[in-house]
Amino acid sequence: MNSIQSNKLINNTRIWFWTLIFSLFMNLCSFASGSERLELYFLSERILNSKIVPIQTVIQFNNKSRTLGFEGLSAIPKQNYTVAINRSIFPIFAYSDNINGGNLSQTIQIGELTFVGEEDANAKSGLIIGGGAFLGIKRQYGRGKYLNVKINASLAGAPAHDWLQVRSESITACSKNHIKEWMFFDTCASWAHNKREFSNTINKSILASITRLFRSEKRFHEGSFIVKRVISDNYQQIQSTFTLTSLLPNGFKTNLHLTSGQDVKDFISLNYSAGISVQKLINKKPLSVSLKQTFYDGGMFLGADRQDSTRQISISYPVYNGVNISMGYVKNESTINSFSYSGPLINMSLPSWSF
Repeated sequence: MNSIQSNKLINNTRIWFWTLIFSLFMNLCSFASGSERLELYFLSERILNSKIVPIQTVIQFNNKSRTLGFEGLSAIPKQNYTVAINRSIFPIFAYSDNINGGNLSQTIQIGELTFVGEEDANAKSGLIIGGGAFLGIKRQYGRGKYLNVKINASLAGAPAHDWLQVRSESITACSKNHIKEWMFFDTCASWAHNKREFSNTINKSILASITRLFRSEKRFHEGSFIVKRVISDNYQQIQSTFTLTSLLPNGFKTNLHLTSGQDVKDFISLNYSAGISVQKLINKKPLSVSLKQTFYDGGMFLGADRQDSTRQISISYPVYNGVNISMGYVKNESTINSFSYSGPLINMSLPSWSF
């Protein structure tokens, strides 16, 4: 096999790998995020079981209730059926160790065979600078029921590499529905596009979830069961997820999740994923620590079975108003050595400006 053929082979396989790393890091940033429904449940129980209720608690309860489509505490209950629009722009200032979606290794070793890619297709690292825009549309259509649409688009460039570009766009549309008491049913559809010099990926998904909130003594819990269909250019997969988020009396918030993926023939895909995160207020700001283990299998590469096991740890903290720093470490071990990878994950989110 000549270098051009081997380079094409490496290019095709690296697209999947960097889609994996990108999705892992996005989960890293969102895994420990709080649940608005659980916060509302906690506030409602606090009001119902207190003889004296601080005014700040009532204000928080009313604000959270109206955000989720409920009327809150009001002498004249009234639903808000107007369309709420949120527009904002945000800066991008980050470090990337693979700006172009290039090869992690110039060679791939399969048994006694060695495949060599073009040197120009190797991964490039450096600072990326840019910006993006966000549009959110929310429309309530019943008590505790609303439609929520989020649209994101961003463009960043690397000044050290002739402004090599990284472009992304995403759309998510969800129907959030209160069923009865503290039970909810939601559906969502999403589309995401990420474009780099050597990778161009589109990922789609649809999901349905059932959620129940409950308490055990002084602990408050939110349990969800989610069924999701993941749609890529090469295959489709059904994934089932169970999550449990808990508020503990010592001030800690925990999140557990377990995901199982349907077998996909001839394509490497998710087998299982398990994770835990712990959050605690430090100086009135949430410090979050997360651990995650993911296993992928089912694929073949040049006649050899391919399995990937990924572990990651992360920590995040809002250091200033609107500025949040996330740092982590990810290690991917593959049965194809050239796809093994380890390294830091660093992200800093900066304040956005609404208009």
